[in-house]
Amino acid sequence: MHLIQLLAASLAVSVSYALPVQEGAKKTFVMSRKPAVQYRPQAKSATLVANVTDPSVSRDSCGSVNMGGRTLWTCRDTAVRLPGTDQFGWVFTNTVGWTDHHPDGSPSIQTGGPAGAGSNGTNNILLMKGPQPSLPTFYALGSNQCPSSGVCADGTSRWTSWPDSPPMVSNTAQDGTATAYTWISNNHITSSGFQVLTTQPSVTLHKMTYKPNTNVNVVPTVKPVDTSFWKAGEIAYGTYGNVVNGGYAYLYGLLYPSGVALARVPVNSIEDKTKYQYYVSGKWTSTKPAIINPAAAVPNAGTTGQGTFYYCSKAQSYIWIGQNSPSVWADFYISTAPSPEGPWITPYLLYSGPNGDAELPSYSLQAHHHLLRKTDDGIYLTWTQYFKPSTYNAYVTPLVYVSFV
Repeated sequence: MHLIQLLAASLAVSVSYALPVQEGAKKTFVMSRKPAVQYRPQAKSATLVANVTDPSVSRDSCGSVNMGGRTLWTCRDTAVRLPGTDQFGWVFTNTVGWTDHHPDGSPSIQTGGPAGAGSNGTNNILLMKGPQPSLPTFYALGSNQCPSSGVCADGTSRWTSWPDSPPMVSNTAQDGTATAYTWISNNHITSSGFQVLTTQPSVTLHKMTYKPNTNVNVVPTVKPVDTSFWKAGEIAYGTYGNVVNGGYAYLYGLLYPSGVALARVPVNSIEDKTKYQYYVSGKWTSTKPAIINPAAAVPNAGTTGQGTFYYCSKAQSYIWIGQNSPSVWADFYISTAPSPEGPWITPYLLYSGPNGDAELPSYSLQAHHHLLRKTDDGIYLTWTQYFKPSTYNAYVTPLVYVSFV
């Protein structure tokens, strides 16, 4: 994770709440289209659908995945609303929650709800449900990472266990039981100044299992497979993004000092590093490249800013949507490719959303393709808005639907 992303999620812990910043019902614009062979969607219109929230907690940097016929959201720092106040405390390093779908698969939006984070009681919300409060921490901190909050007793440093990408579902059984994995960097930062203490930290591989259950308080079981699946100084494949297609999991990680690398593994062998292959110099190899090897770079596979990879069967294209690097604005860039290896087109601006007014106005840009109906031609987007304490004392997660030309 980049330092600026660490700053974003850390600084947002101490914000203070007013009303959510809302966009008009519709924002319509047209961008020029250049002739191309590859898929190059352009934004036709953008509609602010709702804020994604459980008003009783303030959640930072949420991503999502379809699991058991609902959407599972995995979020970073989560603070619980103090009873009878507009203040939030007891920060946990990550949590999860559920949102519902309509029968056609679209998000189940409701008008109004409890006032709190992202909700004034009358605006549209996509209500996140789950254990109340939504604790404990979902992805557990390691025994050497100052559990359970991650804040070390000496007060000088903190372990974060922040998911950069949502869970990757590798298999769904006939009874609906889902198996999924998440790669999380073992980030260690200073408590003040937010200095990164390990620039290329080791990575924990987490495995989760979920059998569909109508009880919203039931969340997937999760356990660490290996607390150093990728060692410190190695490419953290899977943390930057992932996509499953054709029996393979394709895992993206960041090079140092810049660039995006790619690995693949059969979906039934996620935990077996001997089955991994790496894309280097235009071909697949079983030799893992060094994090500084420029031959491992896949040009234009993202901007190195946080985002989401997915496969669009309608367009027969792999897609990345996310934040330009080192931007701190809600400017969503997009790149596409006919295969996970590329060639990826130069990322271009797809949509610009409303920002907060603090030092880090917007971050953690995410795309949510599983919320689309079969008839939709577009994408759902979210991001985290960050505000000055005098403006709004909570994280706000707008949900926008962008239609394509």
